[in-house]
Amino acid sequence: MATSKSFDSSQRWTVGAFLFSGRPDPVWSVDPGTAHQLEAIWNSLRTSAAGLAHQPHLGYRGCFLRDPDGTEWSAFAGVVTHQSRTSAESRSDPDRKFERAVLTTAPANMLPDDLAI
Repeated sequence: MATSKSFDSSQRWTVGAFLFSGRPDPVWSVDPGTAHQLEAIWNSLRTSAAGLAHQPHLGYRGCFLRDPDGTEWSAFAGVVTHQSRTSAESRSDPDRKFERAVLTTAPANMLPDDLAI
């Protein structure tokens, strides 16, 4: 019997920020509606030949959205990279719209108050 791939509440979309060295970075869940809004921002971006920008060793190094299957969108410094098990693609986001939208989903007090992008 075939089954449809309907929403399974045990499957979570996760979001996080790369902040720390030596301790776990903050990670939280978002609802599928929010995740699909973030995907819509991704879909509005233009393809870029640039990969994810060089990240510093300390401090803020970007953020991510991860779907229940493990596909991930990583954003930092105006570039968003989508990586699945079989492919990767980068898109330009000079206004950092995707990155800001991801970070605004954080629960209160999850991120440092002085985080500025």
